[in-house]
Amino acid sequence: MSESRSDQIECKNCAHPFARRSPTGRRPEYCSTQCRSAAFRLRNAETEEADFSQDAERIGQAVATRARMVAQSSSRSLPFWPLEPLRHSVALKRELDDFIAVSVREALDRGARWEDIAEVTSLTVSQLQSRYSTDQVARTVDARRGRRPRRPVAPAAEVALGSAADDEPNGRSPQEWGARDALARALSHLHRFSGLPVRTVAVRAGLSPSYVYRLTTGERRPSWTSVRNFVLACDGDPNDLVDLWNAAEGQEQQQPDAGFDVALTRFQGALRGLHLAEARPDPDVLADALPNVHWHETAVIKAILGAPAAHHAGELSWAATQALTMALRGDSDRIRRHWTALREAAPQPSLLTQAFG
Repeated sequence: MSESRSDQIECKNCAHPFARRSPTGRRPEYCSTQCRSAAFRLRNAETEEADFSQDAERIGQAVATRARMVAQSSSRSLPFWPLEPLRHSVALKRELDDFIAVSVREALDRGARWEDIAEVTSLTVSQLQSRYSTDQVARTVDARRGRRPRRPVAPAAEVALGSAADDEPNGRSPQEWGARDALARALSHLHRFSGLPVRTVAVRAGLSPSYVYRLTTGERRPSWTSVRNFVLACDGDPNDLVDLWNAAEGQEQQQPDAGFDVALTRFQGALRGLHLAEARPDPDVLADALPNVHWHETAVIKAILGAPAAHHAGELSWAATQALTMALRGDSDRIRRHWTALREAAPQPSLLTQAFG
């Protein structure tokens, strides 16, 4: 009996119809071994020119940031988030796996042989070719582009400063080095969460790609104009970075008597900057974990960290503010100056309000 038209399969390579050889098993896609091989060669040819250099730069930045988080999370005990070091370590392993994948393709593009890479990686050539084919690495990169970095539920621990200020080349104090590191971490998280390539941020900010990369790794001491343009390029609020930048420069806020609205912006921006530097831990989890904080103040803290403005920020006691600052690894003395300025600038209730509540 002749083969019915519905039993005919169109070859994905040559487009000619062919009959299924066996009624069981997976439905075939090619009419012959030759067509299957030709389609495989065509797929390889289409991805052969893939350039992973930009991906290597972007993923390398993610590796550096995550490695810093691992170091910070292991530098001191964390009573609220005991799983933080493990969480960052697992994330670092994933970043490293992706970086190795694009690095293998980049090494091949620069003339390295599979045998050379096998010697470095302690893998066989067949394992490398199977794991890091152009098509496989392209899928890995596409998968990364399709996901935005998750906001960790816990902040990173304070960086271990190590040597004294006199040992540093420019004589900075430990507080300034800690602030400089916090600024770099804030910029790095802001960039990663934006999902934008380094070159896109560079064009928007009017900076070079290499300079943008060095801002996020703390290798450069940026001007405020560079920081502001970087933040705007990532769709962030520059007010959140003002105090971190001033702290990194060893400066205090100017114009102490600028009014309540300015004092409120500075106080909230200083806390939101610390929150950003710690990779924006969930405000609900963070606020609820703070010890000895009144429920009303917990609501205010959530509003400060989760909304553009919180007009009740001036109602926070110093005890609650200090608890939040310590949880975010901030400088209590610096935040206290902002808190005091906000209290002093707060509008005083009228006599009528005082009389009738």
